[in-house]
Amino acid sequence: MIGYARVGDAEDQEEQRRQLITLGVRPDRVRFDVGLQGTRHRLPNRDALLDELTSDDTVVVTGLERLVRSAAELGEIATMIRDRNARLNVGGTVYDSATEAGRTAFELFTSVFPDFEAGIYELRLAGPRERAKAAGRYPGGQSKLTAEQRRQLYELYMSGSETIAQMQKRFGLSRSGVYMQIQRERNQQVR
Repeated sequence: MIGYARVGDAEDQEEQRRQLITLGVRPDRVRFDVGLQGTRHRLPNRDALLDELTSDDTVVVTGLERLVRSAAELGEIATMIRDRNARLNVGGTVYDSATEAGRTAFELFTSVFPDFEAGIYELRLAGPRERAKAAGRYPGGQSKLTAEQRRQLYELYMSGSETIAQMQKRFGLSRSGVYMQIQRERNQQVR
């Protein structure tokens, strides 16, 4: 049994340690990622734990929120656990993909919950998007580049005369912003 928890601070860490030990995890088999909030941070101890999983292992958490930060991430992590024929213990309830009940639970974790969350997210955005379009605004704000600047950036990209870093500096964009503007221009030219 390998215990894991994503925790905010030392006090939370000690409480999680006590709970995981109560669930049967040996003290030397408890791992934490401390203070890493939000989805942009990697969780190195969780990732290492998942890389080392074998079919004899059980990942123990006090709650799913200690293991994952979204339903989509739950789908990814549950798939990894299932594919390694390991088990997942959530607060004392063990999910084993070798059993019918476990297979059903993993099916919920890997496909139903992420699809449901994605659907809810899309519904939440649909109304505001339509109102913004009707008012002449674009969801996500106005483009940082004019149509002429976007065309110029696209031509620079296609010619290979400047690197992405140079285009970032020239147009005041992030790396992903450069690629987004290139894709936007590419889509515009296809029409």
